[in-house]
Amino acid sequence: MSMDWLLWVVRAVLIAVGTIMVILVLKKKKEYYFGIFVIGITSIALGIILLIVSLIAGLSLFFASYLMTVGAAAIIIGLVIRSKRKKNR
Repeated sequence: MSMDWLLWVVRAVLIAVGTIMVILVLKKKKEYYFGIFVIGITSIALGIILLIVSLIAGLSLFFASYLMTVGAAAIIIGLVIRSKRKKNR
């Protein structure tokens, strides 16, 4: 039996976390860089977990590498926005 259900669970968790983070970012417009930063950390954590599970189960590493790449990009964007905001004060 394949582990297709695992990818659906990961997608559902990503959608739920993404929706929650979008709501939080929209509520706190002043500190939206923090929301992007948290999305990045969450994506990297989920990517590492999916990488470990993929290695154990023999699944493709594409989704894990994708999550970690998106997470790293979001962290960098969050930090750049934060530094620009602090500089403009």
